[in-house]
This record gives sequence, C-alpha cells and structure tokens, in this order.
Amino acid sequence: MNIRKEIRKLSGPERLAFTNTLLALKGNGGYDKYVHWHHAVMVPTVHPDEPQDPDYRNGAHLGPAFLPWHREMLLQLEADLQTITPGITLPYWDWTLDAADPTNSPVWEQSLLGGDGDAADEFRVQDGPFAYRYGNWPVPAYPEDGLPGAGLKRQFSRLVNSLPTAADLQMAMNEGLYDEPNYTSSPFNRGFRNRLEGWITQKGDPQVTTAGSQLHNRVHLWIGGNMLAMTSPEDPVFFLHHCFIDKIWADWQAQMMLDKPALAPHYCPMQDGPTGHNYDDVIKPWTRRIREVMDITALGYAYEPASPLTKRPFKSPFMA
Repeated sequence: MNIRKEIRKLSGPERLAFTNTLLALKGNGGYDKYVHWHHAVMVPTVHPDEPQDPDYRNGAHLGPAFLPWHREMLLQLEADLQTITPGITLPYWDWTLDAADPTNSPVWEQSLLGGDGDAADEFRVQDGPFAYRYGNWPVPAYPEDGLPGAGLKRQFSRLVNSLPTAADLQMAMNEGLYDEPNYTSSPFNRGFRNRLEGWITQKGDPQVTTAGSQLHNRVHLWIGGNMLAMTSPEDPVFFLHHCFIDKIWADWQAQMMLDKPALAPHYCPMQDGPTGHNYDDVIKPWTRRIREVMDITALGYAYEPASPLTKRPFKSPFMA
C-alpha cells in the first residue's frame, strides 16, 4: 500500500528523495508528457446542443470527470516516479493549513519547491531545485499565455489575495451529491465536484464568504505564473495541489459511504451524460474507466492525515 503524506510530515531525506526523483524524471524526458496530456485534453466534451468549446467542458475540467481524470494522472506519475525510486509516493499540500500566511508555507522552502518568482526576472523562480538558474527544470516560454522567456514562473497573490480556508473546504464536504445535470461549471450547478473545482462562487451561493474563484481554481490563481495555463503541470506544485484535491475526494467518498451507502458509487452521470464523463467511460488518453478509479484502496494507496499547524516540523526562511 502506497501511503501519501502531507508535506509537513516529510522528513529531510524524504524531501530530498522526492525532489531528486522529479528532477530525474524530467531529465530522462518522462515528465513532459504530463504537461502534454493536460494540455491535449482541452477538446470539447459536450452535447450537440451545448457550446462546442473546451472552456465550456472538456475531458478533465468543468464537468464530472474532473476528479477521476486527475486521479488517474496522479497514479500515472506516481508509477513513473517509482521506476526511478522504488516505494516513493506523491506528497500532498494541504493549503488550508497555510491560508493565514500562504507565502510562508513550507511547500515553498528551498528543500521542496522553492518560492515566488522575481518580477525583475520575468517572474522566474529564484531558489530551490526547480529554479531557472540551476538549469535542471527546463520550461519553455508560453508567450500566448503571457509567459515570455523560458523558466518556471510564479506570481504569488496577483490575481487573488488568499488561499482557501478550512471553512471554505467544509462547504464542499457538506455537499451530499457528487454532481447534478447539466454537469456544468455554472455557479448555480450544485454538487461536490463543481464546488471543489471552484466554480460555485458568491454569485451562486451567498454562503461563500470570499469573492472570486474558490478552492481548486483559487489555488491555481494565487500561485500564478505557469499554474495559470493549461500547461500548469510545468510547475511541480500542480501535483502536490492535485494530490490534496484527490485526498479531499477520497475523504468525501468515505463520508458518503457512511452517510448514504444506498447511493453508492456516489458518482454521476452513470450514463447519457457528456462523452468522457459517464461512469463507464474510458479516461482518455489512458485505458482505465472512471468506475475503475473510484476506490483508492483497490488502487493501492491511502492518505496519511495532515499534521496540525502547531506541530509543523519545518519553518520556512522564505516566500494567478
């Protein structure tokens, strides 16, 4: 059983092993396919009477497949990392623990992912193992996304000024249904998936206390830089972020099995929904079907609970 830990529970040697393994995967050419997969999935998965636009719904976003698609992607990456370092697992970043002081999260320490970009250097990350100056993490320019010049880029707090809180997350955990027709990103479309993906805003729910995008989307926007585009896996924080999103889904699934076992498998649509989003649809570009990624125990992994803030073992010297 693979046990995924929160970043605060990683020892110094575990941090080093994780970053070195990522660098090795990047160096042998195995990492860049994840950027390609995430970008290539941007094709419409819509009904004939819906907008033929990937920004309305695509195979991995703005619809029910958001969570299973990214779960499969995490499994693929973890398996690739284990070909280099047997037994290594993906860590997750519980950003709710850093909502009060996000720039000083341990995820940005030099021993993990490095910190913010420098405005005087096209917002390139300046420290940590993925910094442009070390030459170990090549990232191309994306001028079409407002990212000229090569190198990993971050722009903390430029588009939104805060990370989601535990209270924000609890609103998603309180949802009793996975999704609802018409399976869109409308702020009025209720359900766990749409809430967690971040589309239910104050416009659709006056109980939301923070203006703008929520939860998953808000984290991308707060980090900025390469995390803003559909090539966002260029930033390795993408996977630590999505590992937490996957944990949240797993926790919700476990709670639903206790609260509403008769409604299992706690997914919809079962059929007749958008292509790629139905329970028995293949998760492209891979071979597993959505129904095959519903149970993390059957997939061979589990999540270790996060450490309380008061027991955080690392203190950061640093700093959409």
